[in-house]
Amino acid sequence: MAPSLSIGIIGSGFSGICAAIQVEKQLGIKATIFESSDDVGGTWNHNFYPGCASDVPSHLYSLSFEPNPNWSQCYSPQGEIHEYIRGVAKKYDLYNQTIFNTEVVQADWLENEKKWELTVREKESLDTRVIYFDVVFAGLGPLRIPNYPDEFKSFEGTVVHTAYWDNSIDFTDKRVAVVGSGASAVQLIPKLQPIVSHMTSYQRNPTWCLIRRQYKYPSFIKFLFRWVPLLMKLYRLSIFISLEFFYLNFRYFDTLFGRIVRRMTISEMKQRLLKKNRPDLVKALIPDYDLGCRRITPSEIYLEALAEKNVTVERSHIASTRGHTITTNDGKEFECDILVLATGYNTTGFLGNLQVNGRNKRNLNQLWDGKYTNTYKSIAIHEFPNFFMLLGPGT
Repeated sequence: MAPSLSIGIIGSGFSGICAAIQVEKQLGIKATIFESSDDVGGTWNHNFYPGCASDVPSHLYSLSFEPNPNWSQCYSPQGEIHEYIRGVAKKYDLYNQTIFNTEVVQADWLENEKKWELTVREKESLDTRVIYFDVVFAGLGPLRIPNYPDEFKSFEGTVVHTAYWDNSIDFTDKRVAVVGSGASAVQLIPKLQPIVSHMTSYQRNPTWCLIRRQYKYPSFIKFLFRWVPLLMKLYRLSIFISLEFFYLNFRYFDTLFGRIVRRMTISEMKQRLLKKNRPDLVKALIPDYDLGCRRITPSEIYLEALAEKNVTVERSHIASTRGHTITTNDGKEFECDILVLATGYNTTGFLGNLQVNGRNKRNLNQLWDGKYTNTYKSIAIHEFPNFFMLLGPGT
């Protein structure tokens, strides 16, 4: 009988957890998982800023082979999603397959042995050790390396990035600046706005913000999903199909259909701002680019929070920071006590500290740094045999 393959998985978010379960289900192999933190969950373990939640319906934003009838609401919060992942990991005994607080710092392909040599380092240690695998899955995820723009390094007040939230910071009656207009800003701003004395929202580009249409699942629906699994599968399928149809808005943006959808979206956003008596924000907050060029960020309270009296929306680019002062390109100066960076992640450099060397010592970091990534179906990479990138560039 042929010896079993050895499989190493880097990361224990959705991708890593899914890979570990499927290689055991389909190949009968128990993989070894490396996790740099103290728990599974990936981005849902690391991100816990106020308002953090999925902007995809939870019955779809879950593993297809592990449906959850107990989701509390359509768009579940971070804590609930994290508990779901932990529950799946416990069910499949993945905690016993995971080496926690251990970072994979280098992966080298050994051509003669036809194996991968992983160099790993325990947290807060300088010592490394090597472990060998036939196959490696990299479930690093693109939401891993926070983006820290250089212009904010000289700010002397409190600075916090949404990816490394600090719950000990007191925002009550503080002057707060929030930089960014992506998903984390859309979720965070409505939570901070009621408690701060003043907030300045810096946005290079506004975001398309549709009404989220959040709702809670009553007990009888959870009961039906629990005892009639087919009903839950059909519900998941209906969400999938509706989102697939929504893609038509992006694909055919320059058709009559696309223009009608854009006008309807503009009208909806405009009416929300006019309802708050803020016609002055219509031009500032309605994008001038087509739907789908950037991620659409649904929320029923984001525009409403920006329209409050203690919020200023600033579209001019930030030129510099000095002391507690933020200066924009048009010469405006704003004083603030706390600077919140909702500036997202470095999605092109998410290999981070991990160095990957394939055949002939070909370095993946340098390969992707010099030109746009080239992968086969977003997973396999030429000259990096048996190395599979999950949720990598282009996915």
